[in-house]
Amino acid sequence: MTTASFSASNTAAVAAAAAAKTVLITGVSKGLGRALAVELSKRGHTVIGCSRAQEKLNSLQSELSSPDRHLLLNVDVVRPVVLRFISRSDNSVKELARVMMEKKFVPDIIVNNAGTINKNNRIWEVPVEEFDTVIDTNVKGIANVLRHFIPLMLPKSRGIIVNMSSGWGRSGAAL
Repeated sequence: MTTASFSASNTAAVAAAAAAKTVLITGVSKGLGRALAVELSKRGHTVIGCSRAQEKLNSLQSELSSPDRHLLLNVDVVRPVVLRFISRSDNSVKELARVMMEKKFVPDIIVNNAGTINKNNRIWEVPVEEFDTVIDTNVKGIANVLRHFIPLMLPKSRGIIVNMSSGWGRSGAAL
């Protein structure tokens, strides 16, 4: 029979390691996404973040605790990548999932934070392109992330998914 003994510091280290999670955050380069990444890294979690702004990702990387433990990639969750006249709207999310699997990072938590809003205007005065960008990012972007990451999480039979939205997404405004 083998007996293990732990000091108080060993017990705390084991508890911290057991509690550490891998967290995927979209829209990680600014605002709430950035704040979450910084705080979660301070608490010992591994942050996998994506954003369209490479320079902001570079800046964030230096702010994270143990920067080498985290993965920040330039990924657009929705905008199509045109390759030989074929539009593939979730190519970069698919590539993110591939890279994460290659590095053995499977998210325990997904925070779909990437989002945008149109200029404050009456719905009939919002330009089509602006409206499409809002829907593509706030709805299709989430679907693209879930399409590629839920299958990776299923073998664990557990996980948390948080989909962010603004208050405007749940209310109307007087004209």
